[in-house]
Amino acid sequence: MKIKREITAVLIAASMIFAFCGCGKGKKTEAAKNYCISFCEDVKNGDADRLASYYADPSVTAESLKEIISPSSFNSEEAAFSDTVKASLRYNVQEPVYDSRTKSATVYVSWGQADYSCEEALNAGTVTTFKTSMSSAPEKIITTCVTIDMSGDILWITNPDDILNEVYAFNSEDHGIMKGLLSDYYTGGDLVLAPKGTYSNTDSIGVRLNFNKDLLNNRFVPGVIYTVARDDEVIYTSGVVYIGEDGIRLDLTSDMTGKEGLNEDGFLLAGNYTFMVFDEHSKEIARFDCVVENVKLEKETFEFEDHKEDYYLSNLVYEFKDSDLMGEAYVFNSGWWDYDGTSVGKSAFASNTSVIGFSLAVSTKNETELYYEYFYSEESDFADLDVNAPVYQGSCIPSLYEDQACYDLDYPSKDLKPGFYGLVVYGDAAKKHVVMTAACIVVEETSDDLN
Repeated sequence: MKIKREITAVLIAASMIFAFCGCGKGKKTEAAKNYCISFCEDVKNGDADRLASYYADPSVTAESLKEIISPSSFNSEEAAFSDTVKASLRYNVQEPVYDSRTKSATVYVSWGQADYSCEEALNAGTVTTFKTSMSSAPEKIITTCVTIDMSGDILWITNPDDILNEVYAFNSEDHGIMKGLLSDYYTGGDLVLAPKGTYSNTDSIGVRLNFNKDLLNNRFVPGVIYTVARDDEVIYTSGVVYIGEDGIRLDLTSDMTGKEGLNEDGFLLAGNYTFMVFDEHSKEIARFDCVVENVKLEKETFEFEDHKEDYYLSNLVYEFKDSDLMGEAYVFNSGWWDYDGTSVGKSAFASNTSVIGFSLAVSTKNETELYYEYFYSEESDFADLDVNAPVYQGSCIPSLYEDQACYDLDYPSKDLKPGFYGLVVYGDAAKKHVVMTAACIVVEETSDDLN
């Protein structure tokens, strides 16, 4: 190792040796400056192999110097921070002062470094934004003193550690960046709405991941990516998803699979599904397995009662068909919603209304998507109802309000003609399972006529 180092040192110093051997002070200072510039360039570049050659001590290795320049304990975020600061380094070598008595030269070097503690850099939420902030950050100056031993045939830097430790001091500081791997902070997860691992007739499956509550106190927390496989074939790969205060939810929905991933009823194909979750650097965090079953559904029938005894429908008219949803719905707080002040009864609107809608209040934990259709009839008993000809159809998930969540089952229209309207709500995209029905009337009079 010593022989190799001396050969490298000779090569670096070769162009300077002839300049100062047996020559005047001017030649020596020129050689010292060129040698110092070579050293500073290697410091700036973080070239540990070349930097080792400036040490007279043979016990100093390139591996030990790499720990100063790029510590092996750094994770991806810490390494990116370090590389960004390192890339901002520049230096200015002043004229050396040669001491003939000690046969050494002293050279002051000023280092410019982007200020990673400036406000914009400290407010950067990701490594990417940090890099952007550093490109316009103010510069801070570090002054170092390099001493060169010129007493022999080979030049040596007598204090290389001082310069390396000062220039790379940012690697030993605490910048509030997350330590270790994201998986170190993972505290557990579960399948959404399938605690026993089985989904039946569903158009979405998902997992919820939880992390240590202190995780988000760190800077540059990486996001996660996930894949979903069906019977060992990967059918979906996500982009980067970032963690929030309540953890993170990762889904597979019918929009992600496309029609080829659904059966004729609009449900995910039956099979064994596997979620594989990684951090954005491809380090595994968790795995979840579940089963999707499909039960053949027959389209359920529905009908609306005759409302001729109460033309203005002064009472709330609806009926739940699904007892499970009934358990999660606050029935007393659900009903037809008056968006534009045209209500003339609990289930009646004037003809100048522009939207009729039913607000179904549910638990804030309910995330299931519902599908719905509106039907029109001129007759109070819906005798002319065509169940295959809805006038409007849509779908929605609950909207969150101050103290509750609501399905807003709206039918907006600029031309709502007088007559009876029936609402049918389904639990599946194929519109076979009826969850609830409701009815309302639009009367001929406008709200102004009735006030």
